[in-house]
Amino acid sequence: MERKQTTINTIMKYLFPLLFIASTFASFSQTIKEGDNLQVEFDKITTPFYFDAPHFTSWEEGTNMLLIGGQPNPNDCDVLFIALEDTTLIGIYNSNEATFMFDIEGTSLLSKTTPYFLLPLWTVKTNATIDSDDKRILSILNELYEKTLQANDFELDASMIKAYHEYQKNTELPNRHIALLFDNYQTIVTQAAAGGEQAPPDICIPLMKSLSGECLSLYKSIPVIVCIYMGEALLNAGMTDLARDHFKMSLEFYPNSIPLLVYNYKLEKDKNSKDQQLKKLKKKYGKHWMVMDL
Repeated sequence: MERKQTTINTIMKYLFPLLFIASTFASFSQTIKEGDNLQVEFDKITTPFYFDAPHFTSWEEGTNMLLIGGQPNPNDCDVLFIALEDTTLIGIYNSNEATFMFDIEGTSLLSKTTPYFLLPLWTVKTNATIDSDDKRILSILNELYEKTLQANDFELDASMIKAYHEYQKNTELPNRHIALLFDNYQTIVTQAAAGGEQAPPDICIPLMKSLSGECLSLYKSIPVIVCIYMGEALLNAGMTDLARDHFKMSLEFYPNSIPLLVYNYKLEKDKNSKDQQLKKLKKKYGKHWMVMDL
C-alpha cells in the first residue's frame, strides 16, 4: 500500500506542473472574431510580452508600433495585439491566418478580417487640425485625377508625389485624415493588384463611403476621383445597378469627366443611347486611354 501511494504521489508531482503549463498556454490561445471588444480580449492576457512591430505603414502615427502577445516568443502567439508607440491598441494580427482585424471606429470593437494593414482613421483624425478653409489636400486629389485618370497619358511629376506623401509625415498639415483614407484605399488596391487579386469590396466600399463623408462634411463636395473609386468599388462588389446610378449622379456634378462618361457608357442599358454615347466618346476623347479600349 505504501508503495502504491508513493507511485501516486510521484505521478501527481509531475502532473500538477504539466496541468499548470497546459492551462497557461490554453489561456493564450484566443479565438477572436468580428465585433469582439479589443480591450476585453487584451485583458485576458495574464502576462503581456511586448515586441517591435514590422514597418506596417509610412504614416507618422504608425512609427515604432508594438506587437503584444501572451508568450515570450512572438512566433508562439496565435494572436498578436497591435498597438501604437504609446501602447494604444488598434487591432490584432492572426498569425495562423495571416490576417488583421482593426478597431476602425475607435470604439474598441473589431472590424472584419482583412489581409491588409489599415491604420484606423481615428489614430490620425483625433490630433489632426481640421480646417475647411485649407484646401491643399483637395487640390492634390484633383491634380491626381487630372494627371492619372482624366489625362490621355499618365503625367505624374515628382513635386506632386512629394506633396501627397508629405501628409504621411508632417503632422502639422491640416486635414491629414482625408489623405489617410485615400492612402488606405490606394494601398489596398495596389497590394491586391500585385497579388493578382481584386481589392475586397467589403473593405473598399466602407472606406470610400467614409472618405466621401469626410470630404462632404469638410468641403461640401466630393472630389471626382473619389466618385470614380466609389463606383469602381460598387462594380467590383457586383452591385451593378447601384454603380450605374452612382455614375449617372456623379456626371451631374462632373459632366466632362472622361472616366465617368466611360463607365456610364459601359453600364447603359438602352442600345441606341449606348451607341450614341460611344460615338461621342470616340469623336471627342478618342486618344484617351480608357476610350481607346472601347
